[in-house]
Amino acid sequence: MKKVAINTLGCRTNQLESSIIIDDFRLNGWEIVKFSDVADVYIINTCTVTGKSDTNSRYYIRQAKRTNQDAKIIVTGCYAQTSPDELSGLNEVDLIVGNTEKNSLFDLVKAFLFKTSEEKILVSDILQEEEFNDKKVLSAIGRTRANIKIQDGCNYRCSYCIVPYARGKSRSNSLDNILDQVKTITKQGYKELVISGIHLGQWGLDLSPQNSLANLIKEIEKIEELKRFRLSSIDPMEFNDDLIETLINSKKFCRHLHISLQSGNDEILKQMKRRYTVEQYSNLILNLTNNIPNLAVGSDIIVGFPGETDDHFGLTYKNLKNLPITYIHVFSYSRRKGTPADKMPNQVHDHIKKKRNTLLTELAANKNLEFRKSQIGRETEILVELARDKNTGLLKGMTDNFISVLIEGDDRYKNTLTKVVIEDAYAEFTKGKIFK
Repeated sequence: MKKVAINTLGCRTNQLESSIIIDDFRLNGWEIVKFSDVADVYIINTCTVTGKSDTNSRYYIRQAKRTNQDAKIIVTGCYAQTSPDELSGLNEVDLIVGNTEKNSLFDLVKAFLFKTSEEKILVSDILQEEEFNDKKVLSAIGRTRANIKIQDGCNYRCSYCIVPYARGKSRSNSLDNILDQVKTITKQGYKELVISGIHLGQWGLDLSPQNSLANLIKEIEKIEELKRFRLSSIDPMEFNDDLIETLINSKKFCRHLHISLQSGNDEILKQMKRRYTVEQYSNLILNLTNNIPNLAVGSDIIVGFPGETDDHFGLTYKNLKNLPITYIHVFSYSRRKGTPADKMPNQVHDHIKKKRNTLLTELAANKNLEFRKSQIGRETEILVELARDKNTGLLKGMTDNFISVLIEGDDRYKNTLTKVVIEDAYAEFTKGKIFK
């Protein structure tokens, strides 16, 4: 039996697509092994959102070849889509597969192995893609929650972002197909669903007739077997009154939203070509947190964008400190070839980026601990994971508002929605006990 291993970098969408790839290999009789094990084929599903992502991808390519010199190395994902010629120059790489072609990765690898195809680069122009054509997602092996991809691509052109060139224009999965997948997933026993996409709030706008994320949520909520769902990242400008009201009234929505800010300074937001002001963003966050009790709100921030001064950063820090945000993903600006920001003057030195990143990361940790401490004594439900916590051996599970809680208990609680009381919160973890 041939063996295949896969390493996935980047976003939730990439993770989901890797799950589909693994399913294809498994259904065709291949054994799935760890990336650190000896395999016949290694697949690296890459990310290219930052320069570090590219570096990490190249590291795993080299690691795979070191593990088995005779293995075939297949590179797919966003780095493969945007820089196929660069990757083809690496001696370790045997086949490069773009994001469109990723949907047929098993067949392409099979053709390559049996020499029915001699091409090394299989990457088409993704900007020409007009329709959502992904396969159904029918599993989430080894996980307690399932992911469903409802949308791909992005129609906007933020000045720093390479994603539209890697993912193409916004394309929506059909409502019927999504609902069929959700029903299939829930019948498999998954209690929680994560609704994912590259630009989630754009779902339905390219369908005929047009539809909306709010309407999709209302339809998904009708599926009785589904216990709860959460949303991946949403652009702040896509929270219209209908979507906000839908989330407020939902009985199954996990009280957790990820809403990217990117900068807390209007001048920098304008240079980034973001479509909102700090005031608009702040009003949205306050509206949501005032109307959805115990809502967890996460955000992304880029530090060191070209032209960002100490004053600009200081205002970002102040605005974030004052907002009820519960966690922050902090990124140092990374130049991406082909984007407008790459050619902007006043590029910020790396040591300044690092200092600002450290300051915001510390603020993020403090805000997250403050939020978790505010939940002490609250009765809630966690979805208990299949794997125990590596450090303590305790069961671990996620609250609907995105707090990972450690509890004592036996294995019968795994993959169950279990009522707990949050007892305490520390820098490294949150402790709870089963509520009886």
